Amino acid sequence: MFTNYLKIAFRNIIRKKGYSFINIAGLAIGICCCILILLYVQDELSYDRQYEKANRTYRVFIRGVLAGGAEMNMAITTAPLAHTLLQEYPEVEQVTRFRNFGFPVVRYQDKVFSEEKFFWADSTFFEVFTLKFLRGNPKTALTQPNTVVLTRSTAEKYFGGEDPIGKSLNTDNRRDYLVTGVVEDVPHNSHLHFDFLGSLASYDDSRNPFWLSNNYYTYLVLRQGESPEELEGKLDDVVRKYIGPALLQIAGINYDQMVEAGGSYGFFLQPLTAIHLYSDLDYEIEPNGDARYVTIFAVIALAILLIACVNFMNLATARSSSRAREVGIRKTVGSSRMQLVRQFLAETIFMSMLAVALAALLVEFVLPLFNALTRKNLDIHYFDNITTLPVLLGLALLVGLVAGSYPAFFLAAFKPIAVLKASPLGSGASRSSFLRTGLVVSQFAISIVLITGTLVVHKQLQYIQNKKLGFNKEQILVVQKTDDIGERVHGFVHELRQHASVVNVSNSTHLFGRPFNSNGHLVAGASGEETHILWEMSVDYDFLDTYEIEMADGRFLSREFLTDSSAIVINETAVKAFGLTDPVGKVLVELGRTQDEAINHTIIGVMKDVHFESLHQRIRPMSVKLFRRGMLGRYVSVRLTPGNIENTRALIEETWHKFAGPQAFESVFFDQDFARLYDNEKTTGRVLTVFAALAIFIACLGLLGLASFTAEQRTKEIGIRKVLGASVPNVVFLLSGEFAKWVLAASVLAWPIAWYMLNGWLDNFAYRTALEPGNFVLAGLAALVIALLTVSYQTIRVAIANPVKALRCE
Repeated sequence: MFTNYLKIAFRNIIRKKGYSFINIAGLAIGICCCILILLYVQDELSYDRQYEKANRTYRVFIRGVLAGGAEMNMAITTAPLAHTLLQEYPEVEQVTRFRNFGFPVVRYQDKVFSEEKFFWADSTFFEVFTLKFLRGNPKTALTQPNTVVLTRSTAEKYFGGEDPIGKSLNTDNRRDYLVTGVVEDVPHNSHLHFDFLGSLASYDDSRNPFWLSNNYYTYLVLRQGESPEELEGKLDDVVRKYIGPALLQIAGINYDQMVEAGGSYGFFLQPLTAIHLYSDLDYEIEPNGDARYVTIFAVIALAILLIACVNFMNLATARSSSRAREVGIRKTVGSSRMQLVRQFLAETIFMSMLAVALAALLVEFVLPLFNALTRKNLDIHYFDNITTLPVLLGLALLVGLVAGSYPAFFLAAFKPIAVLKASPLGSGASRSSFLRTGLVVSQFAISIVLITGTLVVHKQLQYIQNKKLGFNKEQILVVQKTDDIGERVHGFVHELRQHASVVNVSNSTHLFGRPFNSNGHLVAGASGEETHILWEMSVDYDFLDTYEIEMADGRFLSREFLTDSSAIVINETAVKAFGLTDPVGKVLVELGRTQDEAINHTIIGVMKDVHFESLHQRIRPMSVKLFRRGMLGRYVSVRLTPGNIENTRALIEETWHKFAGPQAFESVFFDQDFARLYDNEKTTGRVLTVFAALAIFIACLGLLGLASFTAEQRTKEIGIRKVLGASVPNVVFLLSGEFAKWVLAASVLAWPIAWYMLNGWLDNFAYRTALEPGNFVLAGLAALVIALLTVSYQTIRVAIANPVKALRCE
């Protein structure tokens, strides 16, 4: 019986080539899109799940509010927290910490590299993050000071085929590290990537007992069966026991006073497997993903697959009349309704399997393009992974059942007497027509939502790129890691100023668009309850002119005033936060470990607000100070004259090597670096554009099939109309009008859905574009024009046909 079903299915595919092509091609494209997006979603959901204790591992983070309302949400905690958790809470099985002390220049013989992925960790690191050791012992590799573990690729980079164990690497010409282990490269789907992991015991700061100095990422593993919620509830005791006294020590207020003034401070637990998609804290180790975009992509995959299934249902019910007589004959000779249902479902599943096979080939072809689109390195293994083929088979069955269920039951319900006597559809015709209308409307509603989303996402990106940031980000080349050459950086900066193609040069500890340090400050004479957080950076005298920032009040740091070594410049938001009416001349106190260690800074000026972070974040209180004695900036920003940028860059690189020797020259154009803040949004915009186009294409394939069928069904009617005097435009309008009504109805359905979804997405930005009606109207018009162009060939062909032939077509 099943073999017979397949034969019939194959014969129908051959007999109706155009109909079959539209169905199989539409399904294949829809399934291909679905597979690609599911690969992306699977990759995003897989982060950090490769570690053996991942389901019991949590990161401790800080959430708090200062009395002035400033929020603290930090991924870093204090040095003594880890030891305290392990000693005082028996439900904690293990803890580990790590941090970054900088980006050292690493040397081995004649190999010199400036390294960004150099972290220092506790000896327990590999008990929490269970990476595979290729050489060395994970339990002892980091127990001694001045030891380091390398990844496989790093070991090959420095030592080639040599065994690195027992050899030493030098950092910054200051410290030698003994290589004690080599591990496999950290998988791409990890929120933390390192090339070097040094022993945290090398640094005295790792034993810093001060509870309000936050620099360490702290992770803990719970014992089997222990509840993270219960442990989190106990962490308030840690705050009261240790944070309270530290607060009294530095600010002169106790914990209860802070709470009474509206403040809060707490330690919280974050599941390791949730960090990549659900964490957006200050001082994240790396840029994370976003669960909202994963959801968006998953919805797009489902929507496109649904459009492809709708095509099949539409065309199958539309062409039901061509198979009605077959149904009648089969029922007459004894076929039951369920036998017919099984036959039609078998045909649909057969076509679905052909579509899945074609989709698999398409995936292989377009996967590199999709990787470039999403900035991923995805791959699909049809035979290496035992789940791939069963999943594809299941997908074929699911699509076949979803797409073919209604047509199968619809066709099997025909009454043989009515079918063989007269109308093959009988009373079901109106129901079939109504269903087709609903399906086409739903198809185009989904497409219009995607088109609207594409327009709004691109508009928001344009808004971000064109919004005035308060400084000039163009024509600036940033030389990175300049602190690696020590005091020679001063000579480097001085010589750059002599070049005619250099407008200005400035050295700074931080860079706009990258993480800042933050510290508590209060107005001199105010109580500790009025402490506010300032995001701070240290700069030289030329920073303001290099970035072309305007002053709102007072002046900037100047070589003419020796007292500026203790001065501070704040932004307008900081003035509001401190409640100052005449800020210049006031003194801000920078809190230290004790009240005696506090530092006074006189406000000499107020900068106009600049967006030193992304537009997701409202401008926060910021301060600028001169370098302290012995401090070196990490970034040298060079403003260039227009034209010959590459020649000037080469000149700057030549100057760098004059002072830095063979050390690598690392530079980036500031505007490009700042644009990285919106990589997720750019990816979403590209994906939306491509898949909105594909959704429209699949919908139009179905519309083309329906238009062909409609024209065929109404051939005689059109012939009569033309004999009675109807013109070609009249006939075209008649045939196109029905499709136009469907698209207009789809627009009315799609607009509120699109508005709701896009308004929620835009709420992610502190600064956003408006949702203008024009975007929605334009999306509807675009869908309408595309639909009319799709059906135009069929409508015009029928409209200009000879009416005599039309009347003889019966």
